[in-house]
Amino acid sequence: MTGDRETKSTESYEQLIERFNKRTTQLEIRKEQLHPMYSEYVQIERDLERLRGSLQVAEYLAYGTLPGDGNHDGMRHHKPRR
Repeated sequence: MTGDRETKSTESYEQLIERFNKRTTQLEIRKEQLHPMYSEYVQIERDLERLRGSLQVAEYLAYGTLPGDGNHDGMRHHKPRR
């Protein structure tokens, strides 16, 4: 004991191992349940990125507007050639 504080009793190593193994199993099961949703999320993000880029190209070709993505700051929009 240090000062006026009492030491707390802790779980035995075996109890800790059992508790950690139980929680690990729970998390692994949940991870497997979420994996299909995560994979779909990643695919949707890729599709959105591609579509946004395609939209920027189409807008540039149609209207001469540059994307507002920070890479074209200070550049003027163009008049499209028809």
